[in-house]
Amino acid sequence: MIEKVNPSHPDKLADRIAGAIVDLAYRKNDRPKIAVEVLIGYELCTIIIQSSERFEFEEVDEVVARIAGKQRVHLISEPQDIHLSQN
Repeated sequence: MIEKVNPSHPDKLADRIAGAIVDLAYRKNDRPKIAVEVLIGYELCTIIIQSSERFEFEEVDEVVARIAGKQRVHLISEPQDIHLSQN
């Protein structure tokens, strides 16, 4: 079975937002450690980032607005787990 979804489907938007945040990490550092989860729906975008890089709310909010339009953004950004960073 093949799943085909509209490009504006929330799953596709979430994937694009996560990819753009990873790209942002690579602009900050050529070898970042990063994990990103994005949940979007009901005009709310929840983003959880665990990374070696710091992210300001404004730069993440801009990524979301560019890709998904006006959304309320709930951002949780934490340093990369020490054990995961060694992988």
